[in-house]
Amino acid sequence: MSSDGAMKPFEDGFFAELQGSSSLPLAEDSAPSHRHQFLSTELADRSDRRRALILLALSALGFVVALPFASLPLLHIDGFIPAYEASLIVIDAITAVMLLGQYCGSRSPALLLLAAGYLYDALLVLPHMLSFPGLFSAAGLLGGGQTTVWAYMFWHAGFPLFVLAYAFCDAPTDAGTAKPGARNVPPWVIVVGTIAIALGLTGLAANHDTLLPTLLVKTADGQGFSYSPAYMVVVITAWLLNLVAMAVIWLRRRRTVLDLWLMVVLCAFGFDIALSAVFNHQRFDLGFYAGRGYGLLAASFVLGTLLIEVGGLHSRLSAAKALLDDYAHGLEERVRARTTELAVAHETLMAETGERQKVEAALHQAQKMEALGQLTGGLAHDFNNHLGIIIGNLDLLAETVDPGSDDKELIDDALAAAFNGADLTRRLLAFARRQPLRPERIDANQRIGEIAKLLRRTLGERIEVKLNFDASIPAVGADPVQLETAIANLANNARDAMPEGGTLTITTGQRFLDEDYAREHSEVTPGGYVMIEVSDTGCGMPPEVANRIFEPFFTTKDPGKGTGLGLSMVFGFIKQSGGHINVYSEVGCGTTFRFYLRPDEASAEAAIDRGDDIGALRGNGERILVVEDNIKLRAVLLKQLIELGYRVNAAGTAAEALALVDTGATVDLLLTDIVMPGKLDGCALAQEFVARRPGGKVVLTSGFPSSRLGDIEGLDAHLRLLDKPYRKQDLARVLRETFAGPAPSPSLAVSLTGC
Repeated sequence: MSSDGAMKPFEDGFFAELQGSSSLPLAEDSAPSHRHQFLSTELADRSDRRRALILLALSALGFVVALPFASLPLLHIDGFIPAYEASLIVIDAITAVMLLGQYCGSRSPALLLLAAGYLYDALLVLPHMLSFPGLFSAAGLLGGGQTTVWAYMFWHAGFPLFVLAYAFCDAPTDAGTAKPGARNVPPWVIVVGTIAIALGLTGLAANHDTLLPTLLVKTADGQGFSYSPAYMVVVITAWLLNLVAMAVIWLRRRRTVLDLWLMVVLCAFGFDIALSAVFNHQRFDLGFYAGRGYGLLAASFVLGTLLIEVGGLHSRLSAAKALLDDYAHGLEERVRARTTELAVAHETLMAETGERQKVEAALHQAQKMEALGQLTGGLAHDFNNHLGIIIGNLDLLAETVDPGSDDKELIDDALAAAFNGADLTRRLLAFARRQPLRPERIDANQRIGEIAKLLRRTLGERIEVKLNFDASIPAVGADPVQLETAIANLANNARDAMPEGGTLTITTGQRFLDEDYAREHSEVTPGGYVMIEVSDTGCGMPPEVANRIFEPFFTTKDPGKGTGLGLSMVFGFIKQSGGHINVYSEVGCGTTFRFYLRPDEASAEAAIDRGDDIGALRGNGERILVVEDNIKLRAVLLKQLIELGYRVNAAGTAAEALALVDTGATVDLLLTDIVMPGKLDGCALAQEFVARRPGGKVVLTSGFPSSRLGDIEGLDAHLRLLDKPYRKQDLARVLRETFAGPAPSPSLAVSLTGC
């Protein structure tokens, strides 16, 4: 959202909606402007002209009605003048401040001059009030009644001059700012100048005797005053200035809303002068009061309009703010949704990257083993040729010596060493898959049972050998000698991993390796296999060791205690037989080897289980809590469960899983690995889960065979155990069987003693 291009649709939509939802007009380019912010820059429309004409008509009607009675004496109200003129001072001062504020926003010199006019009015009202006879003294301050009249004339003649300056000033641009190149006058200059003018005129009025002509002349009886010829000239001049200012504004080509209200103000000022200074007879008659009323209205028109404008602007600002808040909320929702999409895409990308890295690692391992096989196969082949020459010459030499001589003994030792070398080359050829095999149709259960008898004698009493056969497996096509040698090698390695004793378990079964598994193991062809599993309870191997165990000459045994060719020979035999081998190991828990052999073709179709119908084993939206510390395996498992129709929560440790359970989240089944980091393993987690959620189902998973896990002390009979690695069909079948079966006992007690 940081780029202008990304924000443009949002701005267009926001301003379009703002224009449609409020009365605030907007520029055509969907961007906010100052064009319609102020009455001084908004062009008057028909409704504005109609309102101004109505007020002008009402003012004229009031003037016509009051004119015949202008000289009618009325009650003398002592507080009228101070209340009236104090109101004028406040109104004019507020209007001046508001116009100055608009000038600061628009930088229009015309507004600054008009603000100065209202400030001038407020300043001239003060000397008029101070000099008014009978208000503060009998004759009035500042020189008496003549000062009052001159202050009144300066007041009413000065304001239209400021309006004329406003009208003749450069008009503002459409944006509400001064024309390009116009010089902005600092507001304080105009304010100070206006104050200076007001003070100067006040001083001039106060010294009228020497500087100004007399405007009022006493009558012959000495009881009143009459207007002098100079008075009539001054008052007509003031009246004409208002009329001229009004005409100049009327003749402007583009009149703003403020122009219309100034015309109304000038009209009211004209009626004020006519009623209170021309057609009335004396102070406090009807003309006197009516004229002051027009003066108060004249001062209030622009202020009232400005206040209404401010209220409208505030209302539109509130509407704009509310709309902006709505857009901000919508934007947050869109950002949140987009962030969620990106997070899902990131997780998918990470899962795909993990799968790709896994496939690349498997391919790299296969390429490395293939290269090692080619190297060792070539060396072994050439070495066999040399050994053949040595053995042949030693046989010939043995025929020429005395059988009881020392030379005969030396020849025999050399022959024995040569035969040991030949055995070594056979192992290298087996790893390189160049050792000729003699496959036969054999019963794996029977053959392994015979091997087990020998293993029980050779492994020692501290190691228990357990057999767990699937009687339904078909016969396999393999070299029986190589099969026996492979199992013997695995058993010998298991013995070395259990110096204090333990259990060796050999299991057989049927497995169907599908296309998903084949994609992760490039050497696997999808189809049915006979599985032979050899598992021990020894010390286990870290991942960096498990990744290299099939390499020739790699060994973790002490020097002189192993050639490093036993497992490489097993690897070569399985690969040459068209099978597959994998290993699962946990440090401190033991190791499990599984190799898969193709069944004999004659019995393959009838005996191999090709998996269950996934469609019949789908879930019904049950909630499963998956606990697996391997991130990549957890991601694959979550994907499989979701595809099977389950809802899934996931955790990496037992502590995270229990925290989720304690929040009250729905969990119908716990699917957890047994071997996990932290204080609680999978069995302990199952115990805590059943205690907190009576009736909850549990499925345990492990890389170790089910036969070994069956020895766990106190294991509830209703707990299901799923061997790793498992197919999607196996997972679906076990879950459906678990949901269909009874729940574990709430008093479930398990320990890992048997592991």
